[in-house]
Amino acid sequence: MKHVVAALLLVATAACGFQPVYAPVNGQHAESGLISVSPIEGRQGHMLRRALQEELAVGLPGLTEQVTLTVNLQSDLTRLALLPDGAASRSSIMASGSYRLEGENVRVTGRSDVETGFLVPDSPYGDIAAQTDAGDRAMRVLAKQIADDIRLKFASP
Repeated sequence: MKHVVAALLLVATAACGFQPVYAPVNGQHAESGLISVSPIEGRQGHMLRRALQEELAVGLPGLTEQVTLTVNLQSDLTRLALLPDGAASRSSIMASGSYRLEGENVRVTGRSDVETGFLVPDSPYGDIAAQTDAGDRAMRVLAKQIADDIRLKFASP
């Protein structure tokens, strides 16, 4: 009986024009706009790429051709304040992204830097979680800075 109800619901939703949000549209995926972001190596690179795709999903003013954004990411963890026993109490992630946006008639380059700090927790594995969270925050801020820089360059003649 449950299978019959499920089948009827599927037929009813298909008949009303329901389409899942992430389903291909006319053979293309939802993320395929005019701007494609090249893969960036590593976990932080993946987070930066996702954040850039979100930031640039609406496109750029005046952009009418297919372009590719390539980012070279450099990231470094620095231990700042040290406790009397030599353990770090504060750390910082510094990330730098040099980017190149290229198309047939478009070429924009630039660089952005960001620093995110965090307190080192006392728990044994808390430092790993804190580093991961700080890295994710740094990538979101770096993506916003890169996208804003590109928008400014497109806005100026």
